Amino acid sequence: MLDILSTNGIIQFVTTIAALLVVSMLWKNRSLVEVRYLILIEINVAVWAFAYACEFSTPVLETKIFWSQLSYFGIAFLPVSFFFFTQAYNQKHQFVSTINYLLLSILSFVTIALVLTNQQHHWVWKKISLPENSNIMFYEHGPWFWIFYGYTFLLIALGLLNLIRAYFRFSRYYRAQISILIIASVIPVIGNLVYITNLNPIPGFDWTTACFVLTGLIIAIGIYQHRMFDIIPLATQKLIKELKDGVIVVNKQWEIEQYNPATISIFNLDETKLKNHSFQEVFKEHKSLISCIEKEQENTIELHLKGNAGTKYYMVKMSPLFDNNKQPSGKLIIITDVTSIRKSEVHLKNRNHQLLKEIERNEKLIEDLDSFAHTVAHDLKNLLGGIYSSSEILVDLQEEGDKETIREIAKLLKNSASQTIKITDELMRLATTSYTDVQKNEVDMQLIFDDAKAQVTNLIKEYGAQIEIETDWVPVVAYGPWIIEVWTNFISNAIKYGGTPPKITVGSHKLDNGKVKFWIRDKGDGILPEKQPELFKKHTRLDPDKAFGYGLGLSIAKRVVEKMDGTVGVKSTGKKGEGAEFFFILPAE
Repeated sequence: MLDILSTNGIIQFVTTIAALLVVSMLWKNRSLVEVRYLILIEINVAVWAFAYACEFSTPVLETKIFWSQLSYFGIAFLPVSFFFFTQAYNQKHQFVSTINYLLLSILSFVTIALVLTNQQHHWVWKKISLPENSNIMFYEHGPWFWIFYGYTFLLIALGLLNLIRAYFRFSRYYRAQISILIIASVIPVIGNLVYITNLNPIPGFDWTTACFVLTGLIIAIGIYQHRMFDIIPLATQKLIKELKDGVIVVNKQWEIEQYNPATISIFNLDETKLKNHSFQEVFKEHKSLISCIEKEQENTIELHLKGNAGTKYYMVKMSPLFDNNKQPSGKLIIITDVTSIRKSEVHLKNRNHQLLKEIERNEKLIEDLDSFAHTVAHDLKNLLGGIYSSSEILVDLQEEGDKETIREIAKLLKNSASQTIKITDELMRLATTSYTDVQKNEVDMQLIFDDAKAQVTNLIKEYGAQIEIETDWVPVVAYGPWIIEVWTNFISNAIKYGGTPPKITVGSHKLDNGKVKFWIRDKGDGILPEKQPELFKKHTRLDPDKAFGYGLGLSIAKRVVEKMDGTVGVKSTGKKGEGAEFFFILPAE
C-alpha cells in the first residue's frame, strides 16, 4: 500500500516538473496574449501539483490539511486563466485585461480565504478523514465547495463555447488547431469528474493536475507541429483598429482572417461577407488587387476608387507573413489613403505647367522685343535723325524768313513724328496683350466694324477702296476694343494689298462647331501657299515695297484673338486677281 501511496506522490512531483517544462516550451512565445494565459494555467497547475505532492509526502493529518489548503492558490485561479485563454484565442482582446481578470477572480480570492479559515466555519470541507493504513485524505464537501465547483465548470464551459465559436468563425486553416484545443480542454474536465464521482482507479486521488499538464503538453506540441497562433496573433499586433489605413490579413488559402473597420469603410464592404471568405471573391471587382496578392514577394500598387465624393487614391502594400519555421503563412495588406498627396501633385503639376507657359511667353516677348528692336532701330534712327536735322534747318530758315520752306519741313517733321508714334503704339500693344486680362461680353459686330472702318477713313479715301458687307453679323462673346484692333489691321492690309482700286467684301457665318467665322476678302495678287505660314509671325512683311509698316499688325491680331479663345488664318491661291481671305474665329454668344 505504501508503494502505491509513494507512487501517488511521485506522480504529482512528475506533474509539477512536467508543468514547468511546458512553461519553458511556451516561454519564447510569451509575447502572444493567448500564450501568456496558457503559461499562467501551467503555473497554477505546478502550484497545485507541488502542494498535492507534499500532501502525499507526510502521514500527519494536520500537515496534509495545510498542503491541501495551499494547493488552492493554484486551483482557485485555473478556471479564470482558462477562460481568459479562450477569450484571447477567439480575438476578444477588448475584454482581455488585468482589471477584468482580477474582477473575475473575486470568487477565487474568496475561496482561498474560506479554505484557509475552514476550521471556523466548515463551508468548504465539512469533514476531512484519513483512513488507517492510507495516505489519501477523504473530504466531505461543504456548500461553498459546490458553489466554487459550479463557478469553475461555468467558466470552463464558457471557455469551451469560445473554442467552438472559433471553430465555426475561423477558416478551415485553423479548424484542425481548434479541434486540438477543444480535445485538450476536455481532458481536465474528465479527470475532475472521475475524482468527484468516485469513478476512480485510485480512490481519493485527483487526476485533474495530471490532465491539465497533458493539456498544456498537447497545446505546446500543437504550437510546434501545427504552427498554432502563427498568423492571427502576429498580424493582430500590427492591427490597430483606430488606424485610418485599411488592414487585411489572409492565410495561405487566400481566405480573409482579419481586417479592421477602415477596410470596410474604404471598400464599402458587407462585413458579414468578409470574414473567412475568399479574397479573390470579395475583391473580384479589383483585378489589380488579385494579381498583386498572387505574387510571392512584397509589392505595392496604386488603387483608384470612385465614389460620391470623387476619386480617392490609395497605396496598397502587400507583405508576406512567415511562421516560426520561416514558411509562408499568409499576407498582410495595408491600404493607405494618398488622395491628398495625389491632389497636391496634380496642383503642383498644373502650377508648374502655368509657370512654364509664363516662362515661354516671357521668352517669346523678349524675343519679340529684341527682334523688333533690330527691325525698327534703323528706321527710328533715321526718323529721329531727320527730326533733329529738320529742327536745325528750321532755326536757320526762321532767321532768313523763308516761310514756304518752313511749312514743307514742318510737314516732314509731323510725318516723321507720326511714324515714330505708330511704331511705339504697336510695340506697346505687342508687349501688353499677353498680360492683359479682360472681361468678355456679347458684342455688336456691326458697331465694332464701323469703329474700325472709321479709324482707316483716310486710308480708304487715299486708295479709293470699296468695302461691301455681304451678310448679317452673327453675335459673339469677345472684348470689343481688341476686335476693333483686329478689324483695323485686316482692313488696312486689304486696302494696301487688295488691287487698284481695292475691292473688299466682309461677312460672317456660323460654323458646325458652334463658333463664328468673320472674314475679309480682297481682289489683289494673293499670297503664295508656301509664304502663308510666315504671315502671322512678328515683323513679317511679304511685300514691303507696296506699303510702309513693321509687320506687327497681323502678329498682334493673332495674339489678341487667341487670348479670346479664338483662331486666325488666311486662305489664298497666290494667283493674281484671286486675292486673299483673312479670317478669325470666335466663340458664339
